[in-house]
Amino acid sequence: MTNLDTAYGVFNKVSKEFKIFQNSDNTVVTQSFGGNVETAKNFFFTADALNCFNTNATQLSWAITDDGNGIKFTIAFGVPKDPNQTPWADAYKNTKQSLQDANNWIKSTAISESTYWKSESVDSHLF
Repeated sequence: MTNLDTAYGVFNKVSKEFKIFQNSDNTVVTQSFGGNVETAKNFFFTADALNCFNTNATQLSWAITDDGNGIKFTIAFGVPKDPNQTPWADAYKNTKQSLQDANNWIKSTAISESTYWKSESVDSHLF
């Protein structure tokens, strides 16, 4: 569940798409999520990554990418009421970086020696 810090507004809205690509020719790997967002989220992200989203986001929405081969999210961050608390956007960024540095962001089962994951910022927001 996302945090509820909206008293001072919600900022830093970002939308991204994650997909898996072939090393050999950089084509997208076909997926079959069956239109199920939870299946796609759990295919790509570790439990710790999903917890990072859910803990630090004030607004968060998920969807399957238009081509059906990836996961898309839009995330935005409120401002904590306690001025001594780390801003939610910073907490997300720092936690995400720590998880990525520890190879704990994308599930190891989502990629292989012949594939890689890639995220791209997109302008079409989900909210």
